[in-house]
Amino acid sequence: MVQINKEKCTGCGLCCNDCPSKVIKLENKKASISEPRCLRCGHCVAICPVNAVSIDEYDMSEVEEFGNGQPHLDQEVLLDSLKSRRSIRKYQNKRVEQEKIKKIIEAGRYTPTGSNKQDVSYIVVEKDISILENEGINIYKKLGKIGGFISRFTKLPIDLKKLDLKEGFLFHGAPAVILVISPSASNATLAAMSMELMAEAQGLGTHYVGLFTRVADRNKKIRTFLGLKKNEKIVQCIALGYPDVKYQRTAPRKKADIQWK
Repeated sequence: MVQINKEKCTGCGLCCNDCPSKVIKLENKKASISEPRCLRCGHCVAICPVNAVSIDEYDMSEVEEFGNGQPHLDQEVLLDSLKSRRSIRKYQNKRVEQEKIKKIIEAGRYTPTGSNKQDVSYIVVEKDISILENEGINIYKKLGKIGGFISRFTKLPIDLKKLDLKEGFLFHGAPAVILVISPSASNATLAAMSMELMAEAQGLGTHYVGLFTRVADRNKKIRTFLGLKKNEKIVQCIALGYPDVKYQRTAPRKKADIQWK
């Protein structure tokens, strides 16, 4: 599936040295694929100085040139952004533009995945948010009845009696929700973190709705409504919208627990 243009190839060996699977070799001073273990990660495409490599299962028109070197991410700007982020639970009554949501998903799509599996997908919920929220609330109401009995014998992670089980309980009025789906929890979570940063860069606020993911993935009604396959899991749920709150400063945090070995 990896194609190397022999006329363009200069035999520099950069793709050979950078290939994670070590399947590219130099033969007669030209790069060639020697084994079928290729991950199709695209490192060879990205590193080739003469653009001699392509992968036919991808849309190569999406590949972009850096121009004057790899883009630089300012470390202080990034750190300031990370310090100032808050979980938003108050949203304006304003729809999030589809183009902004697409760009957020692009950030997830380009996040590296283990062994380049690219096994993360996304479900954007807007008009049907109330259906998911009501079903989630019903689940917690049922758990509350059971939890009252169980709490006599063991301590539960959530005090179900204190949950305010009404409209807005899960999504807090967010106009959009993105569900990050994958068989791999780590791949989906990494994608979600990139998505959160992109949302922030576009002036949007987010919060991870753990109370929804905690119960939704095992609920047959929700899974059927979303059309999930057996091996697909709801790993992350990101509520999304324009914040209706303005924070004036960073919030305090505990000191980092670091061990230097």
